[in-house]
Amino acid sequence: MDKPSDWIGRSETTHDTVGPTPVAALRATLDLPSMPIPIGMPLPALWHWLYFLPLHPQSEVGVDGHPRRGGFLPPVPLPRRMWAGSQFEFRAPVRVGDDVARTSTIEDVTHKQGRTGNLVFVKVRHELRCNGAMEPALVEVHDIVYREAKQPGDADPPPVAAPTGGEWLSAGAPRTTDAIEKLMRRGR
Repeated sequence: MDKPSDWIGRSETTHDTVGPTPVAALRATLDLPSMPIPIGMPLPALWHWLYFLPLHPQSEVGVDGHPRRGGFLPPVPLPRRMWAGSQFEFRAPVRVGDDVARTSTIEDVTHKQGRTGNLVFVKVRHELRCNGAMEPALVEVHDIVYREAKQPGDADPPPVAAPTGGEWLSAGAPRTTDAIEKLMRRGR
């Protein structure tokens, strides 16, 4: 494969089991009350990110902290890699105890010229199938952007103050919100 666009259509499937410990750990991080995490409990939206964590030996990690390019992702020569966004389709619950297969496919690789130089966008489609199901329970389209290295003399963007008065602002630990509790009960 000579150029990044040759990687369009490349696919890999990985497997994970949705265990209760990551759910309990994120609940604690969000200052939610401790509770038993039963088998069959639906995960709230986006909590699938607690699973399928990359496991790479340090010798296979690049200078940006991500796996070196050229494995599953194309070997884009631009050094700065960033998550540019995701789109989701939540079709069925992913539940604690599920055996999940995630099939990731490179859908597109696009080169663009931006005001800061060359950019390469890689679009990866992830489909999560639970317990051998034919149809995915969840589809995520993940957009990754690669940028050129910062050049000497490039100006940093001006700092932007954090918004005030937000629901999560407090003097101590984050406050538990009704919305998070409702998500936990519904599984979405």
